[in-house]
Amino acid sequence: MTRARPTCAARFVLRAVASFGLRCTSAVFVLVWTTLSPSQGAELATSLQYTLKLNRTISPAAAGMILAVSDGLFTRVGLGLRVVAGSGDEEAIAAVAADENAIGVASAAAFLKARSQGLPIVAFAGCYAASPVEFFTLAPARLLQPSDLEGKRIGFKRGPELAAVFYEFVAKNSLAQSKLVPIESDEPLQDLLDRKIDVVLGRLDLEGQELARRNIEYKSLSPASYGVHAAGPVYFVHERALGKRGGLERFITATAEGWNAAYADYDRTIPIIANTIDPPLSLSLIARLMDAQRVYLRPYGTRFGELDERRIRSLQTQLLRVRILQEPVDLTRAVNYDVLKAAYRSEAKSQ
Repeated sequence: MTRARPTCAARFVLRAVASFGLRCTSAVFVLVWTTLSPSQGAELATSLQYTLKLNRTISPAAAGMILAVSDGLFTRVGLGLRVVAGSGDEEAIAAVAADENAIGVASAAAFLKARSQGLPIVAFAGCYAASPVEFFTLAPARLLQPSDLEGKRIGFKRGPELAAVFYEFVAKNSLAQSKLVPIESDEPLQDLLDRKIDVVLGRLDLEGQELARRNIEYKSLSPASYGVHAAGPVYFVHERALGKRGGLERFITATAEGWNAAYADYDRTIPIIANTIDPPLSLSLIARLMDAQRVYLRPYGTRFGELDERRIRSLQTQLLRVRILQEPVDLTRAVNYDVLKAAYRSEAKSQ
């Protein structure tokens, strides 16, 4: 694998909510730990209980969560957490819209689109501080700079996140749209392997991970290296969940500690991650993926969970420009920054 980086609509959502009950029966994987002592079990039974609904399978992208549960960090702060795998933003959004005790993970773009369609959901923290979206192509194709995309068939999954990144990247780098062939696809990675497209626009923790798992040599190009500083996926809840804001503050604190633990000692943590994720990955590949996601998890100068207001506003502007959003979202109501601020204050006091 080589990387090219410079140095320096409402019906859609309502259908999703209506079908959520059926989809839950076919969830890819439910993560449950049963290693509590009797006393810990009694404490957990009376604690605040959350279900964390992911928008993907459980992978190294959830390493902080895995270690926080494994090390009893949620139990220590009086929280019970059940982590459930998912198969997309739509499913995670539907879960939170139906349950005020659920925390969801979804792309910031999908979150804003759902909020614009009337769902009472509020983002309160970042999962990754920056978007892990990249362009991928098979070796030995050339992919060193934006102009290398001209004349290429570029595939990406349907949805607001990737479309927003693609069109902002084109605009920021003055690429001629007439020389690009964007293709929305249900399976862009397979299309790449079948040579139906030349480049995939996807996520490091999805398409990048799968290419690495299959031991396929590839090259990647980061939009962030060429002026596209997109918002990463967000943690969000039902509006009513803000009535228990203290629980969300403790969720952030424990998750941040879990990420610190995950990176502290690979000899201890990589095997724990390997025994939890699905599909399985080798220990060496998990370590590579952990290293690769650091720049998105905590870019230089940021703290875990940080929500960059500028990135959120820039994303909304782009979604409006390409008409994924029809009207602006009231971001003062859609995004709550107080949970993070309180969590940061608590962390500072404990140090």
